[in-house]
Amino acid sequence: MLCEKYAPASLNSIVGNRQAIEALKRFGEEILQGKIPKPIMLYGPSGVGKTTSAIALASTYGFGILLLAASDYRDADTLNRKLLPATQSRGLFAKTNLIVFDEIDELSEKFDKGAQAAILSMVRSSKQPIMFIANDYWSQKISFLRQAVVPVEFKQLSTEEVLGYITKIAQKEHANIGMDVLREIALRSNGDMRGAINDLEFAISGKSNSLEALGIRNRKYEIFKVLDSIFLSRSFGKALAAFENSDVEFEMLLKWIDENIPNRYGADDASKAYALLAHASMYENKASRLSYYALRKYASVLASAGVSVSASGYVTRLRSYSFPKQIKLLSETKESRLAASSAIAKLSKRMHASSRKLRTEFLPFLKLMPKDVAEPLLEAMGLSKEEAAGLR
Repeated sequence: MLCEKYAPASLNSIVGNRQAIEALKRFGEEILQGKIPKPIMLYGPSGVGKTTSAIALASTYGFGILLLAASDYRDADTLNRKLLPATQSRGLFAKTNLIVFDEIDELSEKFDKGAQAAILSMVRSSKQPIMFIANDYWSQKISFLRQAVVPVEFKQLSTEEVLGYITKIAQKEHANIGMDVLREIALRSNGDMRGAINDLEFAISGKSNSLEALGIRNRKYEIFKVLDSIFLSRSFGKALAAFENSDVEFEMLLKWIDENIPNRYGADDASKAYALLAHASMYENKASRLSYYALRKYASVLASAGVSVSASGYVTRLRSYSFPKQIKLLSETKESRLAASSAIAKLSKRMHASSRKLRTEFLPFLKLMPKDVAEPLLEAMGLSKEEAAGLR
């Protein structure tokens, strides 16, 4: 994915948030001096570079990094048995290991009774620097940490900062993307650099140099975040919430999920996921056919939470998400299909026949005709070369 390919390698490469970056540099310098500074908490909206900056900090100063995900610290037993030893020892190949608790505010509600106490105990006794990452520093879920950390705020990036960075990426990728599209991506991102880069990748994969490439972009949940919530969260509630908060049409979401199940799941899990997705499609078809839209709630649960929990464990496949082939084909053939529709409309008037009859009875014979016979015939009926080609 482009987010990974163009991730900044050092703190100086991070876009925007200079005050936060300077605070991270001071944190890193203290560690180099042999001190164990008070843990810091990077907080701010999604996609502004918090986790990227943590990784860049380790790279800049030559630290090792232990980036902890959801399953790594939700209970006291895991914390004490697996993570406590890591805070008490030095890395074999690096002087220091930076321990990073990611998404602490989102995961705290899943802690068992002893997890908060174990984290605070780890903070007090650690011989390694510790960092926390959160979206909302003032969330009650992490109030137990406020006195134990130094807050470092990451603010929303400006449109110009986002535009400058994605423009460089587009140039390096030799992408046929116009400045109007790039500016629209930056505007829609609302300062979310990760979302903007994902949108750029989406536009490139759609092979379109127009704003239509952004048509699926959901302003509340871009499609990649919806897919991440379904495939990576292992959470019934989070997957369903992402699905239902998306403005993407239901059928389009099904196509994205359908296309990307093999990119995340192995054969056994994929089989279960596809079975649930098929049932979701059945409920959706029935809801549309009967105009009984209460059935959609079953379809939503099956397609989101059902697919999410169908995996037997945490996802290990991290291939890039694929644009739905069916939609890509429709995009690539749009001009020829429009030409064909225009041609059918003209022929319908000329031949006094319905569009359906022309498509089912006339076109099959037309396609059997030699080109040197068919083209003059169609031109004689008033069709342009583009319209004639669209029918062939």
